[in-house]
Amino acid sequence: MIKTRTFQNESTRGGIITQLLVLLIVIVFTSAVLLLLLKTNVLQISTETPQEPILNMEFIPIQRSGFLAVKEFEFCTVIYDDYNCIFPKEFFSPGDEVHFRFVVETSTYNGDVLLIENYRIKSPTGEVMLEIDEKDNFHFDLTSKGEKELITFKDYFTLGEGSDTGEYTLELVLENPLLQKKMTATKKFMVEEEFVGPVGVE
Repeated sequence: MIKTRTFQNESTRGGIITQLLVLLIVIVFTSAVLLLLLKTNVLQISTETPQEPILNMEFIPIQRSGFLAVKEFEFCTVIYDDYNCIFPKEFFSPGDEVHFRFVVETSTYNGDVLLIENYRIKSPTGEVMLEIDEKDNFHFDLTSKGEKELITFKDYFTLGEGSDTGEYTLELVLENPLLQKKMTATKKFMVEEEFVGPVGVE
């Protein structure tokens, strides 16, 4: 019984060794065939494999810190070159020029500031009378040494002679592309018929 078991163990070992030798011969033969095919240019290895980034950061929105706010706003009769508002008012007549100034407080980004101004005017009925859209962007670009900047803007538009009376709305749209921030400020003003005093009788 013991001899039979010993014989069986030796036979199993011999079978495993034979299988390993056959496997090694197959591997060596296959490698030799592949090398021969590569050497004769029957097979070619492409080295121009596209290198796709594992993570495309361009499509991941990154919220940048900072703020964008309108600190001051006023309608004026006229605004001088030094941004001084002369005779602030909120009542105008048809045909008037409506001047306005406002101060924007914004964070800087890597020492830079970029602001875009757009606005629209709505009539008392809500109809858009004037719109300064993307084609008329106002860009304010500067380099700053601080973490925030106060920037003063001035602008104006002219009311038509036949403008309706009532409460108008100015929607001011500001954007800082560097901070990826955008805001809208709404301001109201009145349009009334110009008051004409009594005519004296001679």
